[in-house]
Amino acid sequence: MNILFFRLTVRDVSIITVLTALCVAGNYALVGLPNIKVMDLVVFVAGFAFGVSVGATIGGLAWIVYGAINPFGFSLPVWLSTIVGETMFGIAGGILGRISYKTSEKNFNIFRFSFEMGLWGLIITIIYDLFTNTVFAITFNVPIVAAIVTGWLIPPWFGILHEAGNFILFSSAVYPLTRVIGTLRR
Repeated sequence: MNILFFRLTVRDVSIITVLTALCVAGNYALVGLPNIKVMDLVVFVAGFAFGVSVGATIGGLAWIVYGAINPFGFSLPVWLSTIVGETMFGIAGGILGRISYKTSEKNFNIFRFSFEMGLWGLIITIIYDLFTNTVFAITFNVPIVAAIVTGWLIPPWFGILHEAGNFILFSSAVYPLTRVIGTLRR
């Protein structure tokens, strides 16, 4: 059996469509705030709540649409790297949602869960930024170290804003969003 193909239910397609639209609309709505985006959070929570395939699909589709008509310009290699990179949020969310974190358990600690989700958001964002900055550097013949240092340490500190923003968003929003989704699914 080929694992690249998976079955999608009508419900999955509906969820993918609505959440992809939310990601794209959120990115356009926040275009004035550099690297503060809800897309990563939505993709992660979708993976957490609905599984790896749904989360990764939303991440890929959202960047296919947003990246093709990106207000900051278009570069095919960078676009492809953001598509692949965004799927990491859905994959990580799906894996974490499947292997752990039963929020209904008696000994569940909301503060620990929120902090851990913030750390996961930070770790995935660092990997995403390293990957996309490396592709940017190779594409535009810039030294990789220069691209990474410029992205993180020189104003407006895009990498730091992206990572700090995701740590805060994941810490504060993964728990309530997964609870709401869990309630709606019942």
